[in-house]
Amino acid sequence: MDPGLQPMSSRPPSVFRPRTVLCERHELIRFGLKRVVSEVVEIVGEAADGMAATEIIRRMRPDFIIMDVDLDVLNGVEVCRRVSQELPNSHVLVLTDSYHATKYHNQLIRAGARGFCLKSSGPRTLFEAIEQVTRGLPYCDPKITQLVKQQPTTSMPNCNLTDREIEVLIRLDLRNKEIAEELDMKLRTVEKHIECILAKLKVPTRTAAALKAVQLGYVLLPKMPGRDPVTGISHEQTVAELQAELAIANEHLKALLRQNELLKEALNEKLRMRPRDPNAT
Repeated sequence: MDPGLQPMSSRPPSVFRPRTVLCERHELIRFGLKRVVSEVVEIVGEAADGMAATEIIRRMRPDFIIMDVDLDVLNGVEVCRRVSQELPNSHVLVLTDSYHATKYHNQLIRAGARGFCLKSSGPRTLFEAIEQVTRGLPYCDPKITQLVKQQPTTSMPNCNLTDREIEVLIRLDLRNKEIAEELDMKLRTVEKHIECILAKLKVPTRTAAALKAVQLGYVLLPKMPGRDPVTGISHEQTVAELQAELAIANEHLKALLRQNELLKEALNEKLRMRPRDPNAT
């Protein structure tokens, strides 16, 4: 069994339990996530879309926010920006998938996000992220770091590309305007970088440059999710839902065990109160 799917009920509670708001559009995942993180934080509110999240955060003024990027009405970047402006002492942990993490990573950092974690990483990684971010320290899931901070492989020539050109190269699947927004560049600067990339890679088009990048060992961003061919649901989403179902089942099991203990205590108490038969030997 994947260690990320193991129940975490043995984890000791934190001394400090930050007041926390959850922002997650998928009800099952939000429901399961609440049961997992309640071991270490105090949930004071939850929301399914960006506007509701902003209103709850303004009203509750939490210490900590766990938030997806893929939110309706207002996306996570805008919610994070508003939190940073209005509640600078509230720390935001972005909990999302590889696609949104790699598409909006730099924008989220500029908007004030403190940490990044993948929904599919499992409770252990999530608890580590929570511990770091609630202390005001940055955290980034190693899988995300590996994607957004790519370096040329030692066995492949890098064609003398600069670090900035590599950042543009691995985002050639995005439109120029989206690249400019993510990398905080002027549009003309992005265009000049692409011109240099084509010249250094000796290819005629950006499509050819993107193919060349893959040949050189790079992963194009945003990282597209693998999907089930029948349902169309991403593998990361499936793992996140399984983790949510496991957390809910684990909570039910703990409730049944508590009920069993209470029944045992009641039975033992009844046996103690029963009068003894004087004729018993």
